Amino acid sequence: MKRKNLRKTMSISLMSLMLGLSTACSNSGNNNAGSAPANSGSPAAATEAPKEVVELKAITMGNEPKSGLDNFYKQLDEMTIKDLGIKIRFDYIPWGDEKNQISRAIAAKEYDIYVGGVWSDFTNFATKNAFADLTPLLNEVPDLVEHYKGALDRVKLDGKVFGIPQFNKPGGGSDGMLYREDLRKEWGLPEINSLGAVEQYLYKAKEVYSSTPMLNDKRFGNNLWTLIGGSKYLTVIPDYAVASVDDPYKVISMYDTPEYKLAVEKAKKWYDDGIVDHDVLAAQGNATGETLELMKVDQKPLEFNNHFGAVSGNYINPLKEALPDTEYGWYDFYLNNVPSFLPKMSAGSLTMISIGANSKYPEQALKLIEKAHTDQTYYNLLSYGVVGENYNVDSAGFINYEGIPSENIKPSWTGLADGYMNLQVNYPGEWKAIYDNIQAEGSKAAEAGGTDPYEGFSFDTSSLATELSNLETVKTQYIQPLSVGMTNDIDADLATVQKQLKSAGYDTYLAELQKQLDAFVAAK
Repeated sequence: MKRKNLRKTMSISLMSLMLGLSTACSNSGNNNAGSAPANSGSPAAATEAPKEVVELKAITMGNEPKSGLDNFYKQLDEMTIKDLGIKIRFDYIPWGDEKNQISRAIAAKEYDIYVGGVWSDFTNFATKNAFADLTPLLNEVPDLVEHYKGALDRVKLDGKVFGIPQFNKPGGGSDGMLYREDLRKEWGLPEINSLGAVEQYLYKAKEVYSSTPMLNDKRFGNNLWTLIGGSKYLTVIPDYAVASVDDPYKVISMYDTPEYKLAVEKAKKWYDDGIVDHDVLAAQGNATGETLELMKVDQKPLEFNNHFGAVSGNYINPLKEALPDTEYGWYDFYLNNVPSFLPKMSAGSLTMISIGANSKYPEQALKLIEKAHTDQTYYNLLSYGVVGENYNVDSAGFINYEGIPSENIKPSWTGLADGYMNLQVNYPGEWKAIYDNIQAEGSKAAEAGGTDPYEGFSFDTSSLATELSNLETVKTQYIQPLSVGMTNDIDADLATVQKQLKSAGYDTYLAELQKQLDAFVAAK
């Protein structure tokens, strides 16, 4: 503990004594440091040694900003050491191979704090006790519990809270297509508000950008299903089980629906016509980074597989910086197509911040998460970075990135997103109006839809370990190729999928899901 303001009248001998004590205190947390023998009568024994500052290790998604991290950690350390007695250091994992990298990080047990969601198989790791059960610690973070207003009870798995979720407000947009609006106008194409209009744009884009496949991410098959079947079915369990909008508690296989076959037929047409990259299955789980780089150098005019929030935060500013005269549009695959409800709080649908079961400091880590969600200074720093280096704030209090190089824009701590803490962003050009409209329309639709019928439901798969493993194999080997259009005979390959699903225990899986859903309805 350093003394910064020694009085000039202090004698040299007293100053020497104090500096000596200071040196002893500063080394007290180091087991290898020398120190005077304990003596209850000495001044040193009467001085309480400062508590050791703990350093936590965490992971977050995205690319590390090129500038601003020195000041970021300086500001963050000043707060966390004073408030919590800790420091935290983040390792950044670029989007693309996130599932494998997070899996390896969890297996290595080298981090205190993890992030994850459906995109990283969060629930599977949670049920295998990779993360600490936070339920007993919630009494230590009353401000966090109050902030979530009971919502933390809704993200429990088997009665346990394994992570603190992002906290969404109604609205906000969903998955959709980002596209060059200036080119749509130049090409004389209709407004993009339907699958037919999307298809016209894709084919014209392929004609103009002939060397670039428009779809290079295998998740496009999921979006095709949403566009074709999303108005008729609700998703009970992604990739496996749906229910009719008119009968939401009667589970059916999505692969038995006529809409799934229609989606495969459309995917095959796009695949055969070169809209889809023929190496699409060889791509990493997430090809958004590759697409952004192509769009920045005008080698591709669209992104078919991304979330509105991710596009707003990670695409628009770099694109406007690289191509300032371009104009962009957004077609949301869910808004006005899929039934809207108030945000669902479930471990299977949200991005979470979790604490490793191996961490020696779960209470300190949880208190940091509490600060991040309830203290605006913490939230701003962890979400946006350092003012003047990673973002700016205008006189009206809006965030903007004018004069900030795109490589200096700091990704938010993944999973921290909190609609009740976010600052308003003054997006460049036409995107501000698009953003505001999506928020307003999304909120209106959610309020009208009310509570999600599956709110509070958590599928306990602890008795289905064998079936889950088998189903994942079937999905990889048979379903994914079919869903992206890699088929010469749709009927024959669909029959093969049905046969393989049955052999994998799909009937047992659906029966257990229906049983638990019936119990959930009865309890309601």
